[in-house]
Amino acid sequence: MARFASLLALVAVLLGMPVVACAADDVTTNDVTADDVARGKALAERLCATCHLGPGQGEKRSPSEIPGFRAVAKRPGQSLHGIVGWLKGVPPMMPNHRLTQDEMFLIATYILSLKDED
Repeated sequence: MARFASLLALVAVLLGMPVVACAADDVTTNDVTADDVARGKALAERLCATCHLGPGQGEKRSPSEIPGFRAVAKRPGQSLHGIVGWLKGVPPMMPNHRLTQDEMFLIATYILSLKDED
């Protein structure tokens, strides 16, 4: 949990938001394990597949379209912290799955694992 708290603090700093308290500040993408990616994939397949894991699904071209996770991963400047921060905001166009902080982290690690796939 401390790992995720420090990740959220970094997101807040990058977004220019005040950081009230944080247990640790040493989380980096180097802390991501293969198990994190596998657990994130399982969550994404259960909660997100219908909208974001379609075969050949790319970037959205209009506000009404839904981007595939590979396209999200390949966006310029995309980061683990950016994805977690976006999920934490409970985007209004998405269902609120009431994700825990750890679940957001796991889904974000899975999304970023798709970055180098074709």
